[in-house]
Amino acid sequence: MENDDELIAIVAMECRLPQADGVDEFWQRLVNGESVIRDLTDAEMAAAGVPAGQRSRSDYVKRAGTLDGIAEFDSSYFGYSSREADILDVQQRLMLESSVSLLERANIDPQRTDQRIGVFAGSGMSTYLFGALRRNDLVESLGEMVVRHGNDKDFLATRISYKLNLRGPSVNVQTACSTGLVAVHSAVQSLLLSECDAAIAGAVYVRVPQEAGYQYQVGGVLSPDGICRPFDAGANGTVFTNGLGLVLLKRLRDAIADGDDVQAVIAGSAVNNDGAEKVSFTAPSVSGQVAVLRDALEISGVKQTDISYIEAHGTGTALGDPIEIEAIKQAYGLDGAPCGIGSLKGNFGHLNIAAGIVGLIKAALVLKHKYVPPTVNVREINPALELDGSRYFVTTEGRPLDGDTDNWAGVSAFGMGGTNSHVILKSFEQAPAEPAEPAEGPSILTFSARSEAALRNQAVALAEHLAAHPDGSLAEYAYTLREGRTRHPHRASLAAVDLKEAVARLKAGRYHQGAESGSREIAFVFAGQGTQRAGMGTVLAAKNKHFARRFDETIAVVNDHTGFDLRTYLGPDGKVDGIDTSVAQPLLFAVEYALATALVDTGVRPRYLFGHSLGEIVAATVAGVFDLPTAAALVATRARLMGRCEPGAMLAVDRLEPFADLLDSGPLVVAATNSPQQFVLSGTRDGIETAAARAADAGIHHQRLATSHAFHSPLMQKAADEFLEFLRSRTFHAPRIPLISNITGRLLTEYEARNPHYWADHLVRTVDFAGSVETLRELGVSRFIEIGAGRAMSNLVRANLGSGADPALQLAQALGDREHEDESFADAVALGWATDSEVSLEEYASAARMVPLPTYAFERQRHWVEPTLGFSSDSGTCAVGESAVTSAVSAAEPARGGSPLDDAPAPMASDDDSDEATEEIRRIVGKIFESFLGESAVAADRGFFELGGNSLMAIQMINKLRETFELDFSVRDFYENSSVSGTTNVIKALLLEEPAYV
Repeated sequence: MENDDELIAIVAMECRLPQADGVDEFWQRLVNGESVIRDLTDAEMAAAGVPAGQRSRSDYVKRAGTLDGIAEFDSSYFGYSSREADILDVQQRLMLESSVSLLERANIDPQRTDQRIGVFAGSGMSTYLFGALRRNDLVESLGEMVVRHGNDKDFLATRISYKLNLRGPSVNVQTACSTGLVAVHSAVQSLLLSECDAAIAGAVYVRVPQEAGYQYQVGGVLSPDGICRPFDAGANGTVFTNGLGLVLLKRLRDAIADGDDVQAVIAGSAVNNDGAEKVSFTAPSVSGQVAVLRDALEISGVKQTDISYIEAHGTGTALGDPIEIEAIKQAYGLDGAPCGIGSLKGNFGHLNIAAGIVGLIKAALVLKHKYVPPTVNVREINPALELDGSRYFVTTEGRPLDGDTDNWAGVSAFGMGGTNSHVILKSFEQAPAEPAEPAEGPSILTFSARSEAALRNQAVALAEHLAAHPDGSLAEYAYTLREGRTRHPHRASLAAVDLKEAVARLKAGRYHQGAESGSREIAFVFAGQGTQRAGMGTVLAAKNKHFARRFDETIAVVNDHTGFDLRTYLGPDGKVDGIDTSVAQPLLFAVEYALATALVDTGVRPRYLFGHSLGEIVAATVAGVFDLPTAAALVATRARLMGRCEPGAMLAVDRLEPFADLLDSGPLVVAATNSPQQFVLSGTRDGIETAAARAADAGIHHQRLATSHAFHSPLMQKAADEFLEFLRSRTFHAPRIPLISNITGRLLTEYEARNPHYWADHLVRTVDFAGSVETLRELGVSRFIEIGAGRAMSNLVRANLGSGADPALQLAQALGDREHEDESFADAVALGWATDSEVSLEEYASAARMVPLPTYAFERQRHWVEPTLGFSSDSGTCAVGESAVTSAVSAAEPARGGSPLDDAPAPMASDDDSDEATEEIRRIVGKIFESFLGESAVAADRGFFELGGNSLMAIQMINKLRETFELDFSVRDFYENSSVSGTTNVIKALLLEEPAYV
C-alpha cells in the first residue's frame, strides 16, 4: 500500500496464553526464551478423566500448555444468569472479557462512541459442550437451544457485538489454523471499504479438559515428547496448546487523529487457498504459500529485501517447516539483506485457531521494541531447510533491529484445508508526546463497575498504576477515565491536585460513591452567621470561571442594598472578625448564593435544600422563593434590623438539664438544637454569664459564641416586627426545590414559604437543625454538600447521624479551607458526579490526549461444568470393523517365533498356505479400510486418497494397521501403497521379513 490512506494501524492488543496473562507477560516470556509447555502429573490427568491404562502407555505424552482461571467468569458484567454462564463455552467467555479489555486499552467506551466497531473472530470447536450435554439438569432447565447457542461458534462474533453494543460488521471467520490472521485480513478489508471505523480481530482456542495430554501417533503432526522444535534438525511434531489473541484496528489516519498509541502498521495482507494441487486436503502446498506471500508483498508496496524479519507459521514438523522455508525463498527471493525467520511455537506451542493472531502480536512487538526474541528449542538448524549460503537465518538468539530506519516484518499462518494468509507489518515511529501542561487546578478522577466489590478492585488497580507512574499527568488520567471508560451502574469519584494525593485517597477508600439503583438525592446545607472568614471565595473566584461570574453578579446586586461594597471585606486586607451583623449576613449570602448557583451550573442539582438560620434564606433564594434582588434587599434589611436590637450573648452546651430554671421563663432560650449533643443558649449577657459559670462548675462542655446579639431569642422581637412590615410589600413564590424548615424541622409548605409571618418569626424561633437532618434521613438522603466556608455544617450533619449513621453518608464542602477552596469545590462536583453521571466534568477532566490505564477489574466467579474427555460413545460399542479384525487375527497362529501375538496373522509356509494367508490379510485390511472409508473402499481397490481419504485419516489408518499386525508400518509404505491390495502386499512382506522395496 503505497498510499498512506490505505495503511491500517494496530492500536491495541490483548492476549491470554499459558503463563502469560497479557501482552507484557507474553513479550517477557519471548525475550527470556522460555517455554510454557509443562509436564502433567498423574493426578491432573486422572482428574481430567484420562484412564489409567491410557496414560500409562509409553506413547502417551503427558505435556500441555494450560491457561489459568478458565473456570471463572464475570457473568454479571455481561448480564448472564449463573446457570446460563455455567454452560457458556469457555472460549466465548474469554473472548467477551478480552474484548472489553481490548477496547479499554484503546480508550474506547463502546456505549458512548460514535465509531462503528466491527468484530472479526473465530474459535475452535467447543469441547466444553460435551460436558454440558451430559448435564441433563442444565439441558432441561435451559433448553437445548440455549445450550447450543452458548457453544456454537457461529455466535461468537455476534455475541461480542451484542454484549458490548458494537454496531459494525460482525463476522465469524473459520479457516482452521490460519483463522486469527484471516480475521485480521477481513477486518482490514472492512476498514478500507469504510464499513467500520474500528475493528476487533482475533481468535481463541481452548480445548478442555486442559490437562489431558495426548497419544502420539507415528507419522502424525504431534510431537512424541511434547516439545515443539521449529526449524530444528530434530523437528518431529508440534504441540497444540490453548490461548487467545485480539487486536484493535483503525485506519492509520484516524488513529493519528485520535491520538492512539499505534503499535505497528499493517501495510498489506493477503489470503488464498491451495486448491487441489496438493497430496491431500490437510497437506500444505508450496505454490499456495508462495502465491499468498507474493500477493501481500505486492499490496504493501515494500521491496522484498526490506523485510528484516518473518514470523513464520513454523510448526516444527518434518514436512511443514521445509515447505514453508521453500515458499519464503521463492516469494521473497534469494538475494538481498539478511532476513531472520522465527516462530513462537517453541515457546507457546501451536495455538491452533489462534496461532496466526498471536504471531501477529509477536511481530508487532518486535517492531515496537526493535528486538527479535530467540526462537527456542533449536539445537541444530534442519539441513532440509537449505539455508546455508542464503540470506535467511533462523533467529536462534535475540537480536536488535536497526533503530535508524523503518523496519518491516512478515507474518504467516496456514490452515489445514489450504487457506493461507500473510500480513506485512511496518514499524511506526510515533511523534513524542508533548509534555502535558500542568493542570491549573484540581482534577476529578472517575471510575465505575458493575458491583461495589468490583468498584473497590478498580480503586486498588488504579491506585497501583498511579503509584507506579508518578511522573504521569493527573489531568490526562482524569480525561482518560472520563472519556475512555464505560460508565457502569456503580460509580466513584474524587478530586485531587496531584498524584500523591489521588493515590492516598484511593488506597484509603476516600472517594464518593453512587449507584444507578440507589438514592440519587443530594441536599445542599447552607451555613449560618458565624462561619464567615477573611477573603472567603476569593481563591475560588480566581480559579473557577463559573463561580467568579456568579460571585460578581451576586455582589453587584447585594451592594445595591447595603450602602457599602462587600469586596472591601473580601480582599487580602479585609477583616471579618467581629464585623457587624449588618455586614456579616450580606457577605455570607453573596458567597453562599454564588457557590450554590455555580454548582448547579456544572450540573450538580440538589434534591433538597436547608440551612442554618441565615442559611435558610439563601436556600430559599436558590429554591426560587425569592428572586435575587428581593433576597438581597431582604437580607440587607434583616441584618440591619437585627444589628439594632439590644445586645446579648450566646453559649453552646452539650446538654440542657442543668439550665432548666434559666430556660423556664428565665433570661435564656434555646436558640438552636444543632444535634443531640449540641444546643445553643441565647439571651441577656448576664444570663449567659450565669449559664457559663454553672456549666464550668458542673464540668459541662461549653463555648461562648463570638456574637454581639442574642439571635433567635425574644431580644430579636423588635427586629421581627419591623421585618414583617418590610416583608408585607414583597412577593414570594412556591419553592421549585423542596426546602426543610428551620422552625419545624419538616418540609416547608407552600403556605409557609409564601407567608411573611414565617420569615419574620424566623428571627425569634429556635433553629431545629437536628430535626431537619432527621427529616432528610427519613427521606433517604445520605449525600450532603455544605454551602459556605469551612465544614461546620458537615460536622453537625455527622453529629446528628451519630455512630449509627448510614455507611453511605457522604459529605463535601463547597468552599472548605481557605488554601484549598478550588479543590474543595471540585470535590463537591465529584460528589455530584457520583450521584449523577451526567454532571459535567469537562473543566476538571480534560487533556490533549488519553493515556494507558488499567482495564476493568472483572469480578470473576466459578462457572463450570466438568468437561468430558473427547467424544463419548455408548459403553460396550466397538469401533466399526473392530470385532471382525479381532476375530480374524485371533484365528491365526503367532506371527513369528517368540511371544504369542493374539491379534496377528500366522506366517506363510507353502504356496497354498501363502495364498490363504494373503486372503486373510486382505480381508482384515479391507475391514480396516471399510471402517474409515466405507464399503466402496474394498470393492474399488483404489488408492486411499483417491477414495476421499486425507492425511489426518491416513495417520489414524496407519496406526490401526500397526496395532492390528504389530508391525512397523511406515508412512512411506502406506503413501506409496495405499490401496487395499497394495497395503496387503506390504504387510505380507513385512510378516515374512522381506524388504518392501527393491
